[in-house]
Amino acid sequence: MMYRILLGLPLALIFSPLGLSPSHAVSAPQTFAASLIAQEPNQDSLQMTCPGSIGVNDVDFTVFFTREAGFSRIEFRRRSSGNQIAEAFLSYDTENASGQSIWRGSVNEAASVTLVHLSTRAAQPGDQVSVGYDGQWGRGTCR
Repeated sequence: MMYRILLGLPLALIFSPLGLSPSHAVSAPQTFAASLIAQEPNQDSLQMTCPGSIGVNDVDFTVFFTREAGFSRIEFRRRSSGNQIAEAFLSYDTENASGQSIWRGSVNEAASVTLVHLSTRAAQPGDQVSVGYDGQWGRGTCR
């Protein structure tokens, strides 16, 4: 008798405890395998930066994104000099009423930093982010 192998286990081992015969295994493995593939998380290694600016107070920023950590870090630089003035580590907070993800952090536990991913889908190049720093807002585009 021949059994198909699914994820390294003979189907007889999977179906026998359920009281199913190998004949039931003919259509079940395809359904089971398809559901595993559909539930598999995205395993790519997407890394992006999202540069932008806050026009009011001479600040440029760069947001760092990885598929594993999301929007995890942001650096702020003085536009006129290029010197880094602050860095914040961000954590996912919630979604707004529009379904956009909101990430929050702070600079030296003083100035709050908020990032809104201006999309409802998974982050990808071309997406925009809105960044609030010390009460001022700006926008960046991911690449």
